[in-house]
Amino acid sequence: MNYQEALDNCIFKYLSGSHCYGTNTEDSDKDYRGVFIAPLNSAFELFNTSFVGRGSIKQQLTTAIDNLNAGDFQSCKFQLETILNETDAGDLNLSVGTVKNPSEDDELQELRKFLKLAADCNPNIIEFLYVEKGIIITSEIWEKIRANRHLFLSKKARFTFSGYALAQLRRIKNHRGYLLNPKEKPNRKDYGLPEETVIPTEYMRAIISLKIDWIKDSIRDVVLAEQRYNNDLKDYKAYEKWKVERNLKRKEMESKFGFDLKHAMHLCRLIRMSKEILKDGIVEVHRHDADELKAIRNGELKYDELINMTENIDKELDDLYKTSKLPNSANHKSISELYKEICRDYYKIKF
Repeated sequence: MNYQEALDNCIFKYLSGSHCYGTNTEDSDKDYRGVFIAPLNSAFELFNTSFVGRGSIKQQLTTAIDNLNAGDFQSCKFQLETILNETDAGDLNLSVGTVKNPSEDDELQELRKFLKLAADCNPNIIEFLYVEKGIIITSEIWEKIRANRHLFLSKKARFTFSGYALAQLRRIKNHRGYLLNPKEKPNRKDYGLPEETVIPTEYMRAIISLKIDWIKDSIRDVVLAEQRYNNDLKDYKAYEKWKVERNLKRKEMESKFGFDLKHAMHLCRLIRMSKEILKDGIVEVHRHDADELKAIRNGELKYDELINMTENIDKELDDLYKTSKLPNSANHKSISELYKEICRDYYKIKF
């Protein structure tokens, strides 16, 4: 399955991300997301692959020529290089879940995967059903799914949306910790350890699990010191990875304001959406508070204010979860029937 095949069977596609939320700027990247129905013949391929390829050589060459004729020499060069360097044959996974366009941020979900993720109230997926602007491709099938979007919303939003939000908060706190307290590579000597470990890792876990009076203090102390050293080394490596991988704009932003403002904006958007879903049963994708969110991204909310706001809303969510009129989970039976109905119409088959 390659991107072009998925696009040929696409039932919905839209411009996502900040453009979708109304928080975009002139420099914002364009991200595309959508849904496709796997062609029927893919169900009968013996070695169906989940590899997200770039299509046949002919397709790739056609794209390269089109880019050349359009004067887009960089894309043409990229396309030709991928043809020369293509070696990945994919894996033998019997279901294609996601395909990506290798030349831009463009991702399509196969319908079965989309429906399952939407039923779990996945924040990145459930929004597909509530998008109003930036729609590039739609269809009768998609409008049918959209008309039944009430089947997917549930109290799970309390945990999925706020879960994503709190994950952003953890990143913010971790990175702020890196800024305020830069880490140094741990030295084994500082932990009272020799240059090389004398106890294999698998033995350490076994020793720690034993009763304290079964082990000599000297051995147990060494194992605990090794654990402290390994944990600190892991933190140091994460710190080094963060330093290397963050882009220049993020680095300047964090140095100036003391935390990642873009993470903060997404945190606020997600946790507010969780509140709205539980309270009003709606998913507001294009944000009414877009200007306020952009202000957060511009540094108008201090770190302590961000933490307090997040904690307060998270407490509200506990109460809203109890009083929400939404069901505890999505209507899986009706969603399954909807999928079967779509398959009967799309594939022209009876079952």
